Amino acid sequence: MAQMALHTLVGTALTDPRFCHDLLNGRRPALLTKFDLTNEEREVVLGVKAESIQDFAAQLGEWLKGRESLVPYPAAAVAVPYSPLRSPVRPVFWQ
Repeated sequence: MAQMALHTLVGTALTDPRFCHDLLNGRRPALLTKFDLTNEEREVVLGVKAESIQDFAAQLGEWLKGRESLVPYPAAAVAVPYSPLRSPVRPVFWQ
């Protein structure tokens, strides 16, 4: 799924206070190595200036919204009904 790594990144920041702090306070480049981001996504994430996860997520959301019309959905993704048993989201754990 397109942008899944960005959704996982924000979700992790929302559920892990330490990760969130590091994401917003200078450790972002090191944290991004844990995610399968495209070069463009990585540049956008590194360029976000935010003091809260809400601002961070809002800025990514605006960028994603601008991209929606540029990224076509694959036919297979549209044809497969959603099933919570086949959810592609996997938890991310750090030591």
